[in-house]
Order: sequence, then structure tokens, then C-alpha cells
Amino acid sequence: MKRYGMVRNRFSYIFVIVNLSVLVCTIPLGLCQSDNGTSLTEQIESYQKQLAADATRIDIRLQLAKIYLQIEGYPYAINEYREVISSVDAMSKYAYALPEGFYGLGLAYVGLEKFDKSIDAFKRALQFSPNRSHIHAALGSAFASLHQYDNALDAYKTANKLKPDDAMIQHQLGNIYSKRGKRSNAIIHHQKAIALSPNLATAHYQLGLLYSQEGRLNDAISAYKIAYEKDPELIEALYNLAQTHIRIGNREEAQNVMQLYDKQKVVVKPIQVLRGSLQRTTPPVERAKILANIGRLYLRNENYEKAVWEYEKALALNPQVIEAYNGVGIAYTMLNRFSEAIDAQQKALSLQPNFAEAQAGLGLVYLVQKKDEIALKHYQKALTLNQNNIENRKIKFEEEVHLKIGLILINQKRYPEAVSAYKTVIQLNKDNAEAYHNLGICYAHQQKTDEALSALQNAVEIVKKLGISKPSSAENSSQPSFIPDTFYLIGELYRHERDYDKAESAYLSSGLPKAYNALAQLTAKQAITLDNPVRHNEQMDKATSYARTAIRLEPDSASFHNTLALIAFRKGDYTSAEKSIRTAISLEPENQNYQEGLKEILTKLSAK
Repeated sequence: MKRYGMVRNRFSYIFVIVNLSVLVCTIPLGLCQSDNGTSLTEQIESYQKQLAADATRIDIRLQLAKIYLQIEGYPYAINEYREVISSVDAMSKYAYALPEGFYGLGLAYVGLEKFDKSIDAFKRALQFSPNRSHIHAALGSAFASLHQYDNALDAYKTANKLKPDDAMIQHQLGNIYSKRGKRSNAIIHHQKAIALSPNLATAHYQLGLLYSQEGRLNDAISAYKIAYEKDPELIEALYNLAQTHIRIGNREEAQNVMQLYDKQKVVVKPIQVLRGSLQRTTPPVERAKILANIGRLYLRNENYEKAVWEYEKALALNPQVIEAYNGVGIAYTMLNRFSEAIDAQQKALSLQPNFAEAQAGLGLVYLVQKKDEIALKHYQKALTLNQNNIENRKIKFEEEVHLKIGLILINQKRYPEAVSAYKTVIQLNKDNAEAYHNLGICYAHQQKTDEALSALQNAVEIVKKLGISKPSSAENSSQPSFIPDTFYLIGELYRHERDYDKAESAYLSSGLPKAYNALAQLTAKQAITLDNPVRHNEQMDKATSYARTAIRLEPDSASFHNTLALIAFRKGDYTSAEKSIRTAISLEPENQNYQEGLKEILTKLSAK
């Protein structure tokens, strides 16, 4: 129970941050993100230029302040909102801006956890605009952060009267009622929030906690599952889901959920730690570094949209962070936003011309676009820059660049040169399984079967050494993605060498649909050679089973259905053969081989 309490407390901290971001997006007179494709940094520069030309542009200053709120540059936001307020005091014609000025000022203080000051600012905003629901809601959030739940409830009730169809207000009302021990009221408001916004993960999570407290354990399980589905970073839902399974006696399922929790914690916990550091850090330059590190973690976890957002915030706070340009360039590349990716890498190079990672980033942009020659030039430049940087030469980076160069050379069928690239990788890191895998591909293309098998088996042995015996399931995220193909290629090579037992073992270890299809063909071929009718039929049935497994794993593959048709034809089951070949034809109507196969099957059926 002690651990459970720790999880809930951490969640409460996270929720304050999330709620602030929602409140920022409710500020009128502007969008949370630009519609014209300009970056946050460009927007800030534009607003600053306009204010330099005319400091009385209150509308522009409000826009600038809102950008600073977005990028969590709270001290900058405070300065701009204070300028707005002082300008209104000097020029009464801008009185319309006062509620926005005080409201934004309050949000900036919330971001710095100066809740007393935020409450004063929100109250001032309400003096000028008492019917703005989002200001009452922000006031309620600030009271709640100071554990003043009666005041928070009054503020949220007012906000709810003004805007009863606001999901976040309903959700926060539920949170306040929960804090005051009124579970029934809390449940009603969270349910209303979900009805208005079904994807509001935190509302589902809070419902899970409330249902659990009331002993409605099946409802709690459902709520926790939905919360995690809606937001995979909400790992607290997984932990509490596991505890609920234990309470109902389902220990096996609890263990499965806890395994997922432990795996996801490795991904999410570092981000939470950095966000905690961000909350305690005021200087913008330091905040920019933390945001860039958060972006790096999202990039590593292949969450490219979030990576872009964190990197853009970092650059808006400090446009000199070259690592952020490199990171956001990679994220843009993976999102197929190639012109933005190139621009980001070039900005990094303009700040630091010998920045090898930016050259590699440009190589990636062109590699993804299959512009191999340009990609190769950039990767070679990256290698040269890294090798010339003797004091800070990065071996791991060099290893990755050689891997990319090898991939390009394979694409260009320059196999001997690719072999050289992968051997270089192995010299840098003898345990690089991917290099051995690709080396095996190169040797296979050169008909060097023994060398290919040796390289592929080395890849498998390295993976075993790392603690993974074989690709058991797609959920095993620690398994290198290429390993199923490694086993498949081993199977193909053994099949070519007529070592069918080893081929079968490798195919089964692969687990890929194409491996089962190859097994079906191999087993059927072996069956033909058998004189014993019983053994022949057993092998043909086994071949049928393999073919059906391939189809189950990949039902839209015409060639797999064709394999099943051929096996059925050889068994004399022409009705099943016709059914399978017609399915293949429906998937590939223009395939003449399938059409000829159908004619042959129909001929047999007619004769029968």
C-alpha cells in the first residue's frame, strides 16, 4: 500500500502540469499552434520585431506572451503580461486587454508554482471579466494546488455554471469532490467529462481510483485499461490495474500487467524526472536544455510528434541549442516533413559547421527519400568530421554511420563495398548483431553461402548473449527487429544447401509468415519423395498446417493462398484447391500463373 500511495502522489504532480497546458490553450485571441507553418522561434522573432517597431501593440504583446506560456518560458511570459497591464494603466483605450493580461500572468505564476500570486492575478482578471469560465477554472486549479478545496470547489462550480459542456471543468470538479471524500459526486462529474471528451485519459484514471475505493473492481479494471489506452504515458494506470487484478485473485494477469508496467516505466520515468527538473529550474537557457533532453527521449522512443514539440519549445527559449536542431530534424524526417528536416540540420551546421551529427541527419533525410548518392555524400562527410575530431571522436556515432553507409551500398548492389563497411562496424563493436545480419545478406547476394551462414549465426549468438534466445513475440521490445529475418535467411540458405532439418528449425525460429509459407513448400516437396503412403500423407498434412499458419498471420497474401492451393492439388483435394486459388486470384486478379492454376484445377474437377 505504501508503493500505491507513492504512485498516486506522483500522478497528482503530473496532473498539475497537464492541466496547465490545457488552460494555456483556452486563452482567446490566438491558437496554441501556428496555422501557417511557422515555427515557434519564427513567431517569437516576428512578434519581437513588430514590438520593436511599435511598443504600443498590445495585441502583439499578448500573442508573444502566450507563446512564452506554450514553451514554458514563464519568466518571459510574466514580463510581457506585466507590460500589457502597465500599458493599459497608461492608455485606457486598451482596457479590453486587462482580463487577458491578469489571466496570463496567473498562468505564468502557476507554471512557477507561485500559487498565491496566481490566485491574486486570477481574481484581478475576474474583476474585469467575471463571466469567463476558464478564468474561474484556473482560479479553482490554483486553490486546489494549495489544498484549499472549499475555495476550489466554489470556483469550479461557478465555471461549470458558465460552461457546463466543458470536459476539463467537469473533470476537475470530480477531482475536488474526490479530495473532499464525496465519491458519488466525483464519479458523476468524471463520467460527464468522459461523455464530453471520451479520450480524456486522466478522467478514466480517476474513475478507476474511485471505483476501486467503492469495491467496483471490474469497473475499475475497465477504467484503468481505457486510461492507459488513451495515454500510454499514464503508467500509474497500469500499476493500479495490476493491484486491482490481485484484489480479485487474478494473479497471473496482475503479473502480466506489472511486467508491462516495469517495461513502460523505463520509457516514461526518465521523462517524468526531467519534467520535475524543469519545474524546479528558472533560467531559460537551462530550461531549454531540459526540454531538448525531453525531446531526445521522445525521439528515442519513436514518439516523433511529441519530440518535435519539445524540441521546438527548447529552440524557442534558446535558438542556439544545436543538438535540438539535429534532433528535431531527425523527428521531421521520420514524419516525412523533409524540407523542414533539411532546414533544421542546415541551421545546426550554420551554428557549428563541423557538427557531424547534422551531416548524418542530412544523410538520413535523403536516405529515407531513396536519394542514395546524396545520402552517401552526407554520411561520408559525417564520418570525416567525426574522425577529425580526435579529442571527442564518437565511436558509437561512427558505428551507426557505417551501418547506414552499408545499407546504401546494399541498395546499390555494391556488395563488396558494403562488406567492407560492415566489417568496419564489427571492428568498432564486435557485438553489433545488425552488422553481422547485414554482412550475411551481402555474402548471400555474392553466393558465399558459408560466409553468409557464419555471419547470420553470429548475429543470432550475439542476441542470445544479450539474453534473448529467439524471437518469441512481437511484444518483446528488447528483441532487435531484424532477428526474425535473420532466422528466415538462415532457413533459406540451409534450404538451398538441402539441409532441410536445419532449414525447418530456422524457419520456425523466425516465426514470420513468409517463413511458414516456405516451410509449407519445403514440407510438401519432401513429402513427394516419400514412398511410404502414411508418411507421405502426414507430411502433406503438416505442409497444409504450415500454409494455413502463414495465411492466418498474413491473410492478404495471394502467394500464401496459392501455396495452399498447390498443396491441396497435390493431395487430390481439388475442391479445396479451387477455393484457395480463387482467393489468390481475388487478391491479385492480373496474375496469369494463378489463372492457369485455376484452369488446371477445374480440368481435374471436371474429369473427376
